[in-house]
Amino acid sequence: MMRGPDTATRGGWKLVLVCAVLLLGACRDSGTASGTALYVTTEFDPTLLLTQVRVWGAVQPGAPFGPHVLPEQPSRLLSSGETLRVVLGDGVTSGTQAKVYVEGLRDGGVVAQGEGTVQLRDGYEVDVTLRLEPSNPDTFCLGCTGCCKDGVCTTASLESCGAGGNTCAVCDSQRSDTCDARGVCVCGSNPACSDQTVDRCVGGQCKCGSSGPCAQGQECVDGTCRCTANSCAGCCLNNVCEPGNLKDKCGKGGESCRKCNRSCNADRSCS
Repeated sequence: MMRGPDTATRGGWKLVLVCAVLLLGACRDSGTASGTALYVTTEFDPTLLLTQVRVWGAVQPGAPFGPHVLPEQPSRLLSSGETLRVVLGDGVTSGTQAKVYVEGLRDGGVVAQGEGTVQLRDGYEVDVTLRLEPSNPDTFCLGCTGCCKDGVCTTASLESCGAGGNTCAVCDSQRSDTCDARGVCVCGSNPACSDQTVDRCVGGQCKCGSSGPCAQGQECVDGTCRCTANSCAGCCLNNVCEPGNLKDKCGKGGESCRKCNRSCNADRSCS
């Protein structure tokens, strides 16, 4: 059963999404033509998983139509061979050319595109078929479970991490040891070692040098836990971050703690 068409009107042109799954011929009204119109059939690889199309163009010279996204709300995967009916206004003369552009959308983003030119006939419906190709074939591989590297589907690894045919990424081999099923660089079963308290992935665990993660207020620098301006808001004493508000331990911004003669002020300066 054919569902009702999705329609949109913009700038005097009327766009109608017809033939959700049916063949084009089955959707045409029999009898006389219903006015000057374009039947734009889109063909594409189903693995693109398109949910909407954006259509626009122009009747030469000038007279643009669109852009408009159909259907207005994505509710299903589109099928290759679906047809857009673009009803053109009065005054289109036979022999006039129309340029048509279509973008295939998934999750609101453009993943495919196509364009074509067709010669119009006044009072007739003219067919044009557009093949939608991936927008960037070098960074997206159709039907790929791994990732896409220079247009080639590649098995996920540290050197080429990714999934679903998306662009491969190179994992930091010092901070991760594998690429998981999601196409994400990880250390063992944990996220890659990106915290400032660690600097390497060893045996599936994040460590600072040969030891575990640094304590709060410390930063891992060249495999050693240190109190630094990056890690400590107070002052540093023997590589331990102190609050910096005591007479004998006064300071801020990761500077070395100072002993004050009288007291440590509220701004952590000595008096």
